[in-house]
Amino acid sequence: MIDDRATGWLLALAIAAMLVAGSERGRRGDAWAAVALLALYLIVLAGTQWLLDDATFAPLVGAAAVWLALQPMLGLGRLTRAELGLVPMKAGSARPVVIATALALAANSLAIAVRGPALMPLTSQMLAAVIVAAVVEELVMRGAILAYADRAWPPRWRIAGAAIGPGGLLVTAAFVALHGMRPGLLLGVLPAALLYLWLRARSGSLAPPIVAHSLWNLSVVLLNS
Repeated sequence: MIDDRATGWLLALAIAAMLVAGSERGRRGDAWAAVALLALYLIVLAGTQWLLDDATFAPLVGAAAVWLALQPMLGLGRLTRAELGLVPMKAGSARPVVIATALALAANSLAIAVRGPALMPLTSQMLAAVIVAAVVEELVMRGAILAYADRAWPPRWRIAGAAIGPGGLLVTAAFVALHGMRPGLLLGVLPAALLYLWLRARSGSLAPPIVAHSLWNLSVVLLNS
């Protein structure tokens, strides 16, 4: 029987494949690139977990595979550092980014306090895992995959100063599905995923979503410990 995580991974690939169906004919190569990078990440992630029997640092190996696959495109100038978010934040974006992140973290902390902590054990390995996951997931999802998704299905809406498109929303939906199919978990991940997408689009850089993702994960762990 396929477990909850595997079901989520398959759904994430199916969602990513919608990029191909929704993109124009001339942009379908970019859509397939986004799907292929997600598939590569999941295959390497699963293989590493199986070989090492430890999921803590498997995402690092998966991300390394994705970014290694991107190097020829960067070297040939077919993909830019700006598309990947490897640039400083846009001028004037720091203040809205900080305010949005602070409000989101406060709202999530309040939600945890209202429903009550889950009382999970706090260990150094868990802290390392949540930080690694935050950095890796942003590099892969809002970095590599979003770069091709926005090419395949470009941003068309302006939301509080951020250009958001169908490609970004599909990447966000796939990101949520990657976390498994438990309703409670999905509802907890979705607001964070939308925040990370907005931060990436508003700032033009991966730095804000990486910082926000790290703080979000840490706050969840600490408040539930």
